[in-house]
Amino acid sequence: MKIVVDENIPQAQEAFNSFGELIFANGRKISNELLTDVDVLLVRSITNVDEKLLSGTNVKFVATATAGTDHIDKEYLISNEITFADAAGCNSFSVAEYLIAALSNISSKNNFSFNEKSFGVVGIGNVGSKVVRFAKSLGFNILQNDPPQERRLGTKDFVQLEEILKCDIISFHVPLTHSGIDKTYHMLNEKNLNQIKSGAILINTSRGEVVDNKVLKQRLQNNNDLITVLDVWENEPNIDFELLEKVNLCSAHIAGYSLEGKVNGTEIIYNKLCDFLGVTQNWKAKYHTISNSVITIDKKLSLEELLNNIINQIYTIEDDDKLLREGKNLSLQLQAKHFDNLRKNYPVRREFNNYTIKLNFEDPETKKKLESLRFNVI
Repeated sequence: MKIVVDENIPQAQEAFNSFGELIFANGRKISNELLTDVDVLLVRSITNVDEKLLSGTNVKFVATATAGTDHIDKEYLISNEITFADAAGCNSFSVAEYLIAALSNISSKNNFSFNEKSFGVVGIGNVGSKVVRFAKSLGFNILQNDPPQERRLGTKDFVQLEEILKCDIISFHVPLTHSGIDKTYHMLNEKNLNQIKSGAILINTSRGEVVDNKVLKQRLQNNNDLITVLDVWENEPNIDFELLEKVNLCSAHIAGYSLEGKVNGTEIIYNKLCDFLGVTQNWKAKYHTISNSVITIDKKLSLEELLNNIINQIYTIEDDDKLLREGKNLSLQLQAKHFDNLRKNYPVRREFNNYTIKLNFEDPETKKKLESLRFNVI
């Protein structure tokens, strides 16, 4: 068996080498010619898997080690009897934790309390549901929008997008879809972006095309009255650096790039390939031990100060921001390469549940809030 593997899928050598010959390739350079006599294709999010890529090949199984699937032409796969597998939910905690890190950073700079803010979450799937869970535990007033779920479950827990756009914080966690009543392409656009009030916080960690980047750039250039966090961009890796200069926190589509998030993706598609082939699952992902995993807090702080203190010892979101901005003065071609390199060479980031918080004071309520974020608290 011959298997083409995106070179950025972690631990792929260990997971898949028992199946046959592995051919590792840059995800943007996987071509029809490369796949001519290949049986299995394993990708991440940057390879468009469609008729152009697969026509005339022997590929019978395609998997993406990512939660998003907008780069996969599922109809083509079905019509050609090619089995498809995704890794839905693999990095959902990673994205939710990135968002909490961003809000903690913004809170420290703007001196607001979490319980003062209304928080509108658009898309209550694997990621959005965890964002809601975390944010509720921290005291935010949560509003939810998810039309497909609303139709299934009723209206009690959901509001219309117009209500979300009135919130102090607005965060998108939807898949990218281009058609149908639940189309998410340019969900935030020239008709509704100006409904967002001055001073609101806008966060997008879903897909760049969910927010019309040109319209957002125009608002920020004209008024500069939103606090914006963008991890995803239209036209990646050829992103708009004029827009980037106007946002408050930026990163190179790495919100889901915790070590756990990436390796979970490998393990999920490994298990699904085993199921497809009818073989026993006998590989498990490996994680190295974290040094300095105990964080000691000696005195009582406000929840916002405490969380910022803890998260800065785990993950400094401003480092990702600074690294992406370093591409500003490069040529367009090198800017795109810079974006991809930041993703390819992303440093190890571990999730909250790997850390123990030692509180040297009694505070049951704070302990409960930290435990709700999956920290171990002693």
